Amino acid sequence: MKSKKRHLSLKHKVSYVLGIFSALILNNSVLHAESNSNISDIREDENQQKSYVEHRKQLLENNEINKPKPYHLFVLGGFGPAFPYSGSSTLNGMTTDFAKNYSYVPAVEVGILWYDPSRWKHLTFGIAFVGAFLGNQSLSYVQGLQKMDNNSAIGGFLGLSAIVGYVTGKFVPYIGMAGGGVVLSLESSNAYLGSVWGSWYSPVLGFNYLIDKHWFTGATLFWLFDQNLNGYHNSKAGINAFNLNQVYEPLLTANIGFMF
Repeated sequence: MKSKKRHLSLKHKVSYVLGIFSALILNNSVLHAESNSNISDIREDENQQKSYVEHRKQLLENNEINKPKPYHLFVLGGFGPAFPYSGSSTLNGMTTDFAKNYSYVPAVEVGILWYDPSRWKHLTFGIAFVGAFLGNQSLSYVQGLQKMDNNSAIGGFLGLSAIVGYVTGKFVPYIGMAGGGVVLSLESSNAYLGSVWGSWYSPVLGFNYLIDKHWFTGATLFWLFDQNLNGYHNSKAGINAFNLNQVYEPLLTANIGFMF
C-alpha cells in the first residue's frame, strides 16, 4: 500500500514538472512568434517607406509630379524717412551746401526671389525693379540763396536691386546693392531751377519676416549716393550755374510685401 502511494506521488510530481515545462515551451513559442511578427511588421513598414521614397524620386525625375517651385514673384511697398545732404555743391562757381532736414519717401519693388534648399541650403537670391519718390520738405535750404526756408527739392528714383539672403526659419536677413537713374527738381524763392537727371547707387541692408507662405514684412536701409546732378540755373534769379555734384541720402523704410 505504501509502495503504491509512493508510486502515485512520484507520478503526480513528474506530471506537474512536465506540465510546467510544457507551459514554458508554449509561452516561449508564443513570445518568439510575436517577436517574429513584430520584426516582420517593422521590415514591411521600412520596405513600404523605401518603396514610396524611391517611387516619388522616380516621379520627380520624370517630371510626373510637380517639384516645389524655386522662385517666387513678389511686390513690396515701403515707407520711411530720408536725410539728403550735399557738402560739395557749387553755386556760381563757389562751394556751398545743399541739405534737407528730412523727407518721407514711399518706395515700391517688383521682382523675383529664388530659394532652393536642395541646391543652396539656406541661401536665397533676389532681383527687383525699384522705384522711390523723394518728397518735398519745407525746411530744406541752399546756403547762399535768399529765403533759405523757401527752397525745395523733389526727386524720383528708378533702378534695379540685387540681394543675397540667409533663411533662418521665418527670419531672412539680407545684403545687396542697388542703382539706377534719378531726376531731381529744384526751386528757390519761387524761382524754378529746373530738373536734372543723374545716377545713383546704394548698398542695401535689411531683413524680411515671413508671416505666412504669401505675406511678409521687414525693413530696408539704403545709403544712396546721387551723382552728376549738375546744371541747375535761373538767370532771372541770378543763378547761372548750380551743381549738386553728389548727394548723400540715408533712407530707412518699413516694408510689407506679397509673394505669388
